[in-house]
Amino acid sequence: MNFTKASDEILYSIAQVNAITSVAKPTIRFWEKEFKDYLNPMRTEGNQRRYTRSDIEVIERINHLVRNEGFTLEGARKKLESESAMETTSTLPNDSQLEKLADTMSDYLLKRLLAKTSA
Repeated sequence: MNFTKASDEILYSIAQVNAITSVAKPTIRFWEKEFKDYLNPMRTEGNQRRYTRSDIEVIERINHLVRNEGFTLEGARKKLESESAMETTSTLPNDSQLEKLADTMSDYLLKRLLAKTSA
């Protein structure tokens, strides 16, 4: 049975995550402890784990790093950290983008001001 939270996101039980990812349930539980910054499932009132699609993607990524690429858990953690850092940097606008945005906004505001004073 799938549960939903306020945003209607589907939540998965650990058995469903096991079926989706083929990662053993004890391994998933262990990875929760090893990758606390990346994997933190919600809990029901009965303390059962509920995973989001994002959690499942993290489990699949860890599994790929460890099983297919041969990373140790420490190596996989560092790889996730570097990927996360790269994501953060690529989403931040650089100085030239900010300067262009400021110029555009200044032009827009100036046009609006001129339109109001001439009307």
